[in-house]
Amino acid sequence: GEGWTEGMGYPVKDAWHHWTYTSEAGYANQVAGYATEYDVSSVGSGSFAFVTVKGGRHEVPESAPAQAMELLTRLIEEKDF
Repeated sequence: GEGWTEGMGYPVKDAWHHWTYTSEAGYANQVAGYATEYDVSSVGSGSFAFVTVKGGRHEVPESAPAQAMELLTRLIEEKDF
């Protein structure tokens, strides 16, 4: 979880903040969850983030499908949270 992620010792690049998505009903800028992004430039390129999905249970695609799709899209397209 978050404690394990913080314990890795990387500096925080973007502190705990919300990330958004467009709901299935078409409402833009809905809070999808929260994220903390870390600066991992000392070990190479890329990024590292701790991300949560609001309303998501163990099976996120089942309980929060639109948020899950946004999360996967951002990961695949290498976009920030």
